[in-house]
Amino acid sequence: MITLFDLLVVAAILGFAFRGWNAGLEAASIEALELLACLSVAVLAHEAVAGFLHTGVTLALGDGVSVSWSILIAFCLLGWGAFACIRLLVHGKPADDEDQVGDVDPLGDRVAGAIAGGFGGALFVGGALVTISMVPFLAGMKPSGDRMLLDVGKTVLRAGGQFATERHEGRSLPLWGEPPSRTTDLTARLTSEPRFDTDDNGDYSEADRFRDVDGNGTFSKDLYYKDVDGDGIRRIGLIDKYVVGRWDAELISDDRPRPDVKPAAKKEPPAPKPAATQPPKPKEQKPAKQAQPPAKPKDGKPAPDEKAPETEPAEKRPDDDF
Repeated sequence: MITLFDLLVVAAILGFAFRGWNAGLEAASIEALELLACLSVAVLAHEAVAGFLHTGVTLALGDGVSVSWSILIAFCLLGWGAFACIRLLVHGKPADDEDQVGDVDPLGDRVAGAIAGGFGGALFVGGALVTISMVPFLAGMKPSGDRMLLDVGKTVLRAGGQFATERHEGRSLPLWGEPPSRTTDLTARLTSEPRFDTDDNGDYSEADRFRDVDGNGTFSKDLYYKDVDGDGIRRIGLIDKYVVGRWDAELISDDRPRPDVKPAAKKEPPAPKPAATQPPKPKEQKPAKQAQPPAKPKDGKPAPDEKAPETEPAEKRPDDDF
């Protein structure tokens, strides 16, 4: 279904194509490439700059700018501010100035200029849609979800997200967030699709804006996803924030443990066993050497170092005196 925003996108692209027709290929292509470079830098760096901006204002004034406004200011400075400075300081005059109209010939250059101008127009309108989605009180103007047929805002985000180095299976994590997974994957974690609680009732209702991550056409309270970084929280991508129209903590994602997988019990290290006190073993006493009887010589004679036993003298008989 074609929305009003789709008609506005077509009208803007045709207007920029006519502008490129008059300016020619060189001027239109340079302008489109400069716009692409500035918006890509804004897509990649706006969150980091917003963090420094929020912290700096808080330290200086004591009451900082809200996170949502910090993100909007950072994106506008990096994207639109840089593009305006380049056009004014480097080129000086816009590409469709009156002195340039009619200078381009032949017809092929005009046709190529129209194509380049249409590409630049798509980038310009896409950057404008991304900027509108960052304004808290204007985010609801854009159609909720993925109902735009010509959502060139996603084109701008994809163009910048291609330069991000964090990837999983070829997909940019900052752009798309952590991917959905199957229920049968026991390593997958459980959350809900990101949503903005518009009516502030604490639960999902039809008034809430959400991002259809799994593509089933309805809000999924149970979304299984691949936890790439292992922190237990699904990383929300830039596409999710753009579609919902919230770029701060108001974008809710209900991360919770899976009911079908019990958490692994933590194993406590075994307590050290007390040292057993055993009585000291008694020293083994060697048996005393028994005195061996002297060996008898073979000839029956006593050994030279042995003394012969003394024999008592025989008593004299009385008849020996005579």
